[in-house]
Amino acid sequence: IANNNSVITPAQLLVTANNVTRTYDGNAFTGGDGAVFSGFVNGETQSVLSGTLTYGGTSQGAVNAGNYTITPAGLNADNYQLNFVDGTLNINTASLSLGLAADDKSKVYGEADPLFTYQITDGALVGGDSLTGALARDAGENVGNYRIHQGSLTAGSNYAITFADGNLEI
Repeated sequence: IANNNSVITPAQLLVTANNVTRTYDGNAFTGGDGAVFSGFVNGETQSVLSGTLTYGGTSQGAVNAGNYTITPAGLNADNYQLNFVDGTLNINTASLSLGLAADDKSKVYGEADPLFTYQITDGALVGGDSLTGALARDAGENVGNYRIHQGSLTAGSNYAITFADGNLEI
């Protein structure tokens, strides 16, 4: 009598998290957007998997524009060796075209510059976001007109700003 010791090796199954692209909105990202399965044999489908598809990685809680990993997990199957492959969360800069315009100002020759101010002319800041920095102007103290420009004024890397210069008249 021959003794036949057969070994059945589990099939390889790739579980690849779907990539997600969204625009910055000030909200933390959670979860994922499903996965693609590659490697089922004998006509089997996801129905042979147990557990619940979960997501981890740097994407969980991500708020700001950038690229983050979406790491799938939580599934298993008796006849498969599951290999989980990260997806990518891409949060794009909000293209709010946050429009800003410097207010025109004037001063008398020899006086200190007035406080430079601006208006939001298009779009809005999201959530608790704010503008930081200050407007600046072209150099010069003689009578004439000088451009007031964006200077260091920014809303951070999550916004694309369109800026309309103002004018300082001395």
